[in-house]
Amino acid sequence: MDNLTEQVVKVKKDAKYYINLVLIIFFAVAIPVGLIVLAEIIQRAYLIYIALFLVLIFAYLSWLLITSLNIEYEYALLGSTMLIDKIIAKRRRKKILKLEVKEIDDFFRYDDQEMGKRKYAKVYEAAGVRYSEENYVACFYSQAKGKCALIFSPNEKLLKAMKPYFNQDITLKIYKEKLF
Repeated sequence: MDNLTEQVVKVKKDAKYYINLVLIIFFAVAIPVGLIVLAEIIQRAYLIYIALFLVLIFAYLSWLLITSLNIEYEYALLGSTMLIDKIIAKRRRKKILKLEVKEIDDFFRYDDQEMGKRKYAKVYEAAGVRYSEENYVACFYSQAKGKCALIFSPNEKLLKAMKPYFNQDITLKIYKEKLF
């Protein structure tokens, strides 16, 4: 019987989040206000009605965009298969990656210098905090994409559940470097 281990990681809000938030609110307010000012300048009353209608539309669209900035990643380990999904605003789920833990060639803690030395065809980012020392990197080969890397933030429970499925080289490296 396969064991199921799951973890949900919320993406921390950074400067990019707050810049997007300010821009969304600015445009949601500026466009209707600009239309009302234009209506006053050219003396067209119907533009005010259009602006009021746009306020309702932009309020709804702003709510959709702002809530879609809330992102979580779900890591699920079923036997030796790891599934990673991106959950957007708790409304949509997008599959990011399906990976056999046995296929991982290298496994290490995230380090900017180490990542700079290596070249990958595709880097999957599924971490709570970007460029953090608490993240781990799993390197693997994909038939479709080539040499790939997964940057993620597993907890101790998930790491211990993955440990029996690593190949011998990775297991020796984990014990030697005391990764977890």
